[in-house]
Amino acid sequence: MNLLNKCTTEELQSLKDIGINIEDKEYSKTELRKLEDNIEDFIMSHSTKNGDFDRLTNQYNGILNAIIDEK
Repeated sequence: MNLLNKCTTEELQSLKDIGINIEDKEYSKTELRKLEDNIEDFIMSHSTKNGDFDRLTNQYNGILNAIIDEK
């Protein structure tokens, strides 16, 4: 799957903001799993008390769904 074709500009910027640069290439299932793990780790590292966890879950939900659909 080529994430550049699946993600919106906003989603790509969100990934870039957390240090994930998406290349114009076909990602393997292993690479997609690693991306999914990195995104989930980032989300899980935030607090539920101040609402960051819920906000980030919503922000990255579309990306995670696209990755999961391809696995």
